[in-house]
Amino acid sequence: MPRESEFLTVMRVTSPRSIRRRIRIAPLLSAASLAIFVPLLGLIVDAVATERGGARHSWGVGLGLLAFALVLVPVYSIWVVKTRRAMTAYALILLGLLPGPLGILDGSARLCVAVLGANATLVIALGLVLGLSTLPFVVRARRTQFQAGISAGYLRRSLDPKRATWDAQYDKDDDMSKEWLTRPGCLIRLLPWVGPAIGMRIADVFGRSTANLVMVGAFLSGGYALVYFWIARAAVEMLEFRRMEKELGRPIMLAEEPAGA
Repeated sequence: MPRESEFLTVMRVTSPRSIRRRIRIAPLLSAASLAIFVPLLGLIVDAVATERGGARHSWGVGLGLLAFALVLVPVYSIWVVKTRRAMTAYALILLGLLPGPLGILDGSARLCVAVLGANATLVIALGLVLGLSTLPFVVRARRTQFQAGISAGYLRRSLDPKRATWDAQYDKDDDMSKEWLTRPGCLIRLLPWVGPAIGMRIADVFGRSTANLVMVGAFLSGGYALVYFWIARAAVEMLEFRRMEKELGRPIMLAEEPAGA
């Protein structure tokens, strides 16, 4: 039980019920992850490059994403947090969160080239593209779950069709429970990993070190999965809010939050 309690505490801190707080912390989370992983991956790449005489790590992309996330922090806190339209609010949250995964993915790709070489990286990249081909299936499955959540599930209290308002405090009810583990749809969560797994296995067949593959795979798959699921989530939310607004004939606005939320 302590583990479950710790998990729920982390969920509430990093993804609170208040959508205003979610907007504020989105770029902060990106900046924090970039501040950790950009130097870490850069140092590893430089160490490998020094040992093998290859190209050193280019810090441009990672530092650019970190600067972008830091610029978003005051912008989100002062201006973006005042947005009223639900679809816009969710799009801006995802925009604020995206620099972190992109930076991790960029650094992981450079690590892959440094450790495994360009040819193996190309093979793995093809595996990543293969994994992206599953995106339409994941989006379709998640849209079905979203619609079920509105009609009779965890989102049933979110939409007020008469007022055309969306109460975001119920968004995380599904994440806070363990019910998603028992749903057949949870298998769809494994699809994006198929492509990278194939790519890594093919690279291993070509004679690459298993230890190197584990290290590169941990970073590359982590960054890839975060980018993949943020894209899938953004697609589901934008498509569903557009569908609901079309049915209601007007924009869906954020509901007023309780004082102190």
